[in-house]
Amino acid sequence: MQKFQSNLLICFALGLCALCAFQWVRESRLRREIAELHRTVYLKLDTIQNLELQLKQAKEEIVRLDNIRIELTGVIKTNKEEIQSLTKYSEKLEKEIEANKAQLAVYKEAIDKANENIKRQNEDIKKQNEEMKQLAADRNATVEKYNKVVEQYNELVKQFEKLQEEAAKGAKGTEKK
Repeated sequence: MQKFQSNLLICFALGLCALCAFQWVRESRLRREIAELHRTVYLKLDTIQNLELQLKQAKEEIVRLDNIRIELTGVIKTNKEEIQSLTKYSEKLEKEIEANKAQLAVYKEAIDKANENIKRQNEDIKKQNEEMKQLAADRNATVEKYNKVVEQYNELVKQFEKLQEEAAKGAKGTEKK
């Protein structure tokens, strides 16, 4: 009977060793995964910061271009008034009127270019907003996965503690016999 108990104790000891080794391997894998998740979160946060910086720069550029547009609109108004006053002297100043018309075309072209740039920048901002939404969704999914892993880990720890308690009770029961 004593030989059976010692053999049983050896089996339990080997089983516990195997369980410890299994948990060690699993825990090291989980730690690697957690480290990878932390690195992913760090990279995504870095990307978000870069996108926010680009967004800020784009906003500043929009403000600058809007000021240029306002300035050019004021210049165009001034030129139109000047053209109206010069039409009274059309015979004397016909050459000057042609030059002002050419200048007006240049200003209109500049406004068109500025408007095209603003449209392009608005499209870029929309794309960036969509990317930020996607990044936030990805981050939320990653956090949910991390939380699930933590819950699973906690469940395993509870099961392990329960198993240890049962093993301790079993060991006390075998010692009493």
